[in-house]
Amino acid sequence: MNEIFRIKENGFDEVRKQVLIKILVIALMAMSFGLLISFFNTESTEEFFETLPIIMLFLVVSMFIGFRSAIKRYKSFFESYQLNFADKNITREQQKTPALTIQFSDIQSISQNKKGDYTIKGKTAHETIYIPSQIENNERLQSKLNQIRPVTEQNQKTFDQKYAIPLMIINLVCMAVVYISSNKILVGICAVAVSFILIRSSIIIIKNKNIDSRTKRGVYYTGLVLLSIIIVAIMKIAAF
Repeated sequence: MNEIFRIKENGFDEVRKQVLIKILVIALMAMSFGLLISFFNTESTEEFFETLPIIMLFLVVSMFIGFRSAIKRYKSFFESYQLNFADKNITREQQKTPALTIQFSDIQSISQNKKGDYTIKGKTAHETIYIPSQIENNERLQSKLNQIRPVTEQNQKTFDQKYAIPLMIINLVCMAVVYISSNKILVGICAVAVSFILIRSSIIIIKNKNIDSRTKRGVYYTGLVLLSIIIVAIMKIAAF
């Protein structure tokens, strides 16, 4: 008999703070990067500080608008989550993402982390269903999962979960070096590092079936950033 699980009422309120912090961290890092590039590319320090109030006003307004849009979009995405149990498979459906179905016989493991989120792993890394702890009828859900395969405790985070912030910082620092530094060796090393990180993250995003289509379209902008990095690096390295 089929059974459907959805996000419980007001479930988003439990994750709102976490989402806000993540967006704020990313926004502040991006803003700092932009100001740093602007500072070093301005001919005089006085000119930079004269235009700083206008730049800050633009950044704050943009960040505020971006915040509201991002929260609204994520709320809609989060609350659209639906988990369908059929006789022989389980399907995750969510707004603007392809439905992901895993046969019970293909499930390799089912684990639960300290926050109460579940992870169902299929035959490949791309066949993974994540179930937020804000799901309704949690006890009933755990009972059904245990019938398929015993739920184990998830103690370790993946590499990307564990080092997401450090990798982002390294990426931004290397990008800044490419645009600011005149040292050819340093520019070359940082350009390679940025290219590797951007290409790797783009591939992960494209292949991930749990990421919405709008986020995946953002990979095209990543391509433009990568192209800019490569062009700047080549021009600096080739300069006599």
